[in-house]
Amino acid sequence: MSLIPATHTTETLTRRFAEPVINSVLDVFKYFVGTTVELVKVVEVHEAPRYEKSSAIEVNGPGKGIVVVNLPRDLVSKAVSLLIDESLADDEHVLTDFSCELSNMIAGQAKKAVDHMGFLLGHPSVIETEQIDTLYPPEAGSQCGIFNTGIGPIIVYFGFVGQLGDIIDYDQEDADKKRVMIIDPDEMNRALFEGLLHERYTVESAATVEEAFMDAAIHVPDLILLDIDGSEGSHAEAVKYIKESPFVCNVEVLVMTSNRSTTSIIQAFNHGASDYILKTDFTKQILVGKIERALGRTPVVKEAVTSAK
Repeated sequence: MSLIPATHTTETLTRRFAEPVINSVLDVFKYFVGTTVELVKVVEVHEAPRYEKSSAIEVNGPGKGIVVVNLPRDLVSKAVSLLIDESLADDEHVLTDFSCELSNMIAGQAKKAVDHMGFLLGHPSVIETEQIDTLYPPEAGSQCGIFNTGIGPIIVYFGFVGQLGDIIDYDQEDADKKRVMIIDPDEMNRALFEGLLHERYTVESAATVEEAFMDAAIHVPDLILLDIDGSEGSHAEAVKYIKESPFVCNVEVLVMTSNRSTTSIIQAFNHGASDYILKTDFTKQILVGKIERALGRTPVVKEAVTSAK
């Protein structure tokens, strides 16, 4: 592994990068996991404890670096019980996948902040905890944040220290990915869905349909994930607006809603939506499954809902 030497430049980059990473950890555990969370302190890498579950995120841009999210197995187990299914809390495969999923969330939440700084985040990959010391040699000036949450401690390492080509192995190049556009006025929701999807898809987001159309004129998405909740009721008619646009009229549309009533969902279907996601009751597997079915034009859920009219 080729490591770049510690310089004022790499240390400065680490300090600049620290704030968005720390803030993203706080947001993910507060809003997604739904637990208390606080930053206890920021220390040098060698001062931090090591836990069983680790995921690495490559960073490119002004410098090459890496973020490692290090979690105790017990914390991941509690998170799985809270967010997925208590019966899966001791399944090692589920725990490993979900620890990587939490890293996905953190990367997605940090994405916009670091984009403005010129950084690009890669896809989280599971690594062995023992590799942390090889990624962050003492002379590189890297740091880590130690957090306490309501379900256990978290350690997040960050620094600009070297290349990861021999550790990170991507399943798919970005150029081969389907493009998904998320349209949701809530910035936190956009970050959540970006975090869930960016490993598998090229993900873009917009607060409004109009803003999305500006991007779509340049890069037409393969699928639109559209929030139809509004302060004055359903915005299902936005599907019709999309389907009448010359830019995206042939793009598959999945609608997102917190409303379990079939009225707005059926209205969205009547305007051309392919499927729907209940924001209050879904997992990554459900979300990806529905996206894949929509891209394959198999509207299974649509048939089930419309038959209940």
